[in-house]
This record gives sequence, structure tokens and C-alpha cells, in this order.
Amino acid sequence: MYDRIVFEFLDKTENVLLLVSEDPLFVKVLRMAINKTVGVKRDCVHVFSDLPAASKSIREYGARKVPAILLVERLVKGRPSTEFIVNVKNLFPDQKVIVLVSETRKENIAYFYELGVNNVIAKPASMNNVIEKLAFTIKPQGKLSELMDVGKDFLNKGDLKQVLKLAEKILALKPGSPAGLMLKGDAYLEMGRREDAIEAYLEAHKSSTLYLEPLKRLANVYKDHDQELYLEYLKKLDRLSPLHTERKCEIGKVHAGKGEFSTAEKYFDQAIDAATQEAMSIIGVIAENIANAVGDTSPELAEKYLAKMIESKGKNLTREDLIYFNRLGIALRRQGKWREAIANYEKAQSVAPDDEGLHYNIALAYLDGEKKREAMLALRKALEINPRFHLRSANVSFNLGKVFSECGDARAAMEYLENAVKLDPEHAEAVALLERCRTRSR
Repeated sequence: MYDRIVFEFLDKTENVLLLVSEDPLFVKVLRMAINKTVGVKRDCVHVFSDLPAASKSIREYGARKVPAILLVERLVKGRPSTEFIVNVKNLFPDQKVIVLVSETRKENIAYFYELGVNNVIAKPASMNNVIEKLAFTIKPQGKLSELMDVGKDFLNKGDLKQVLKLAEKILALKPGSPAGLMLKGDAYLEMGRREDAIEAYLEAHKSSTLYLEPLKRLANVYKDHDQELYLEYLKKLDRLSPLHTERKCEIGKVHAGKGEFSTAEKYFDQAIDAATQEAMSIIGVIAENIANAVGDTSPELAEKYLAKMIESKGKNLTREDLIYFNRLGIALRRQGKWREAIANYEKAQSVAPDDEGLHYNIALAYLDGEKKREAMLALRKALEINPRFHLRSANVSFNLGKVFSECGDARAAMEYLENAVKLDPEHAEAVALLERCRTRSR
């Protein structure tokens, strides 16, 4: 079904996909998804490496009324694409936008949708995931979505009576629909029926407390009429989408206007912290890209930039970041820095104390330093947490066998080496070490 929606949008039409990205892997995935999986024969994917060229193309297609879907990286040339997206949506409110991200924290997603983004794709993405996201962007599913699109057209044309009729139709199909209530409120506001609009927005908010749009409308309605209620809704928005620095500044300004300078300072500081977090996130992405580029050829440079990437996370490290700690540990061990590798893994344990992989990596690092007793203790801790973690990996099984063998326990080593050989009969090191252990244990 999703393939068909994308096919009908792109095949035998002028419609295009405009991609702003320097990620060759995603470019390849998108082209294969469109040309091979969906089956569109013409070249309808236009790739740009910078924002000015993409902006020019958007204007050209907009002037010709040719539908285009814009896919844009969160960071382009190391800078956020936020301002670019806002400008595009201001010039072409109906322009459909998909943001490509490397991480999908809830706060980031909320912020993107506030900017008017239609969808978010987390990379790396499969072809099926890309097609599904495109389909939902091209044609939001269901009768309600179709009615909403028609209602928005009437609203743009100023036909407010038709808007109200459609809103009632939506609410008849789905009582309490936040989208239907929002449409109703927008029509009332345009008619000057402010109290009726507020009532509709409040109902929409009650129907979906995590939906940002009713709160934004309510804040705007109260902005010049009731500073307390304006502040209340700004703060509700801030709790749901805490990365919006401009809103934090606005909250601070309102408090400052009331002479509440200590509270104002708190929000101003939060705005600076949010901006700093965004900047550090950018640094982290750049550092990760550099580490990816040099990881196999220069462990020294990989170490430097992986360390910067981890540092950029500050207090926001989670279990999902273990991959970076593990990669940094490998880069350190390749340089013979086994002590530094252990310190790195121990830092990772602050976010994942019960991760058997960290204890396993600590054991290997101790073995590098010929600290056999410490290696065995770390390995036993890993096996205590998860005695089966090696079963699907020949290399992990081999490494377990190696540690036990070097620590003088040939019989224990054999169990793991036999599993390594079973999984990979061509694993020459495992085969040779297994034979030596068998000889020693006779």
C-alpha cells in the first residue's frame, strides 16, 4: 500500500524529492527505495549538498506549482537546518518537509514538529522505513486527514462557514477530535468570536494533552489580553518541548516585565543551556563523522574525536551511547593504551552498570596489560550477569577461551573455543588454541 502511494505521487508526473544531504549511504538507500522497490523509472530524486542550492530549487518548483517533498538533514555543513526549514515553511506553508536525524530524543521530535515538519526519519533507515515515511507525508492516512486538508484550504480562502461545516463533520466522525476542534477554533478566531475559539482550543487540549498546537493557539490568544494565562500556556509548552530556546527567553521576558528577575534569570539560563546543548550536539555529530572516517586507519585520530563526541553529551549520556565508549576503547587498545581503555569502560558503567559487554571489554583490556587475575575477575562478572552472551559470536567465544587459557584454565577455555569453532569452522586462531588446550588438559 505504501509503495503504491509513493509510486502514484512520482510516476508519470513532474513531482520530485529534494534531498539535502552529504550522506552517500542515505542517498543510495533513497534512490534504491524509489527506483527499485517502488519501481519509479524516471530520475525524480534531486540531491543537494548545501542549503542555498536547495532553496533555489524549492522556489522554482513552488513558482511552477510542482509538488515537491523536501528531505533535509538536521545538520548541513555542520550547522542546524532549523532556520532554513522555518524560512521554507514561511514562504511555502504547504511545503512538505522530512527531517533526517541521527538520534530521536523525544524533545527533538517535539521541536521539529513545532517547526512545521511533516515527518522525521532516524538514520540509519531501511528502504521500507523510508517508503513508509514518504507515504505518510504524501498522503496522511484516513478520511479525517482528507477532510482536514479540505478544511485548511477553505480556511486559507476565508470561507469560514465551510470550515465550520467541515469541522462539525470531522467531530461527527470522531467525537473529541483535537484536529477537528482546532479547525473549529481557527474559524471562530477569524470570525472574531474569541471566547468560542478559546473554548474549542481548550477542548482540543483536553482531548490530547501532548498535542502542542492547542497550547500554542491559547498562548497567542492570551498574549495581549492576560499575561498570567499567556505565561501559563507558555510554560505548558515548555514542559512538552523544552528545547525551544526562543520560548524560554519569552517566558523570561514576561517574568522580567513583572519584576520577577530571579525567575526570569532561571529561564534565561535554561535558554542558554538549551542552546549550548544544541551546539554540543552539533559538535558531537561532527566528531562522530570524523571518527567514522578515520577509525580503521588512524586509531589516534579516532580516539581524539570519539572522546570529543562523548564529551559533547555532557550529562545526557545513556545506554544508547555505549557504542561510542566501546569504539573509543578499541581505538585506545589498538594503541596499547589498555589502562585508558579500562578507565573509559568504567566511565561507561556509570550509565550501564549491569552491561556484561563492558565487563567483557575490561577483561580484554586487562589481558592486553598482562593483568591476568584482573582479567579473569572482570570476565567472571560478565558471565555472572549473562552466562550466554557469547553463544552467537565466534569472536566473543574465542576471546573468552583466550582469557581462560592464558589464565591457566584450559578446561574452561575449551567450552568457549568449541563454540567458536562450531560457529566458524574456519576460525584458524580458535582451532589452533582449542587443540593446544586439549593437549594441555590430557
